[in-house]
Amino acid sequence: MRHDRSVLVAGLSTLLVSAAACSSGTSSSAAAAGNNAMPPSVGPSVNAESMIKAGEYLTIVGSCNDCHTQGWVESKGKIPPADRFAGLDVGFRGDWGTSYGKNLRTVTQRQDEDHWVKVLTTADEGDGKLPMPWWNTAMMNERDLRAMYRYIKSLGPNPKGVPRALPPGKEPTGKYIWVTPKTGS
Repeated sequence: MRHDRSVLVAGLSTLLVSAAACSSGTSSSAAAAGNNAMPPSVGPSVNAESMIKAGEYLTIVGSCNDCHTQGWVESKGKIPPADRFAGLDVGFRGDWGTSYGKNLRTVTQRQDEDHWVKVLTTADEGDGKLPMPWWNTAMMNERDLRAMYRYIKSLGPNPKGVPRALPPGKEPTGKYIWVTPKTGS
């Protein structure tokens, strides 16, 4: 009986703490977004001194800058953080049309962390375009996806725009890379 009572008290305490968080208007992920400490993780994940440091590392080794940072490839990664993730004006053209590396700094300023995770694990709810490797981000540890979000968001806003995606058959007016394989003669 004594054990049952202590379990009940512990359960009620947890419920009250959760209710207080809900009534204050903060979700656990919103509260976590303000905390840069590395939370525990289930499964393989990056370990770093902070979530922002982990996010920076993941975006570099994950080649995110290749498509989302102007001049990254040409400079061999010698772009200062202040200029990263503002998008790419070179299109990626294939059978799906032409897509452009989005300005992720703008995306993270208007999108919450939970939505970011959902987009990267569901291929933008099935609307994601190549060459974004959605199949890879869908397999990433949630803590790592949150770390990437926090790093990019920490860079602050950057109002630079990028061209809008084009449907199949519509010719881009700017530079693009054809990424659909062709068979040679």
